[in-house]
Amino acid sequence: MVTLTEYAVRVKGTQKYLPKPQRRDGRGGSHLEPVDFSDRSTWPERYEKEMQIRSYTTERAARNLLSSWLQGAVGCHRGGDAYDGYYEDNYLIEKPHRRAEDMEIVEITIVLPD
Repeated sequence: MVTLTEYAVRVKGTQKYLPKPQRRDGRGGSHLEPVDFSDRSTWPERYEKEMQIRSYTTERAARNLLSSWLQGAVGCHRGGDAYDGYYEDNYLIEKPHRRAEDMEIVEITIVLPD
């Protein structure tokens, strides 16, 4: 048996973890809120079959995720014009309900069959 250790962000004392972004390009993670992985009936309907815990191979990477997630959601206006071509204007959407004292980094173990 092979085991792998990864790190995830969750709400303290719950089974609510930050999920992986569901878009193909991997964007949109800052807009996601913790999801209760112990109860599928609470999952957003469109993610019902594909929801996964967002995990990292290092604790540092999970801490970086938590740090940026706590700052808020990142919005983006995209467009183009004849002079400058394509552009993206990013801005921060505050999420005051996100508090560091409510969150923790936890180890998760993945067991691979022989």
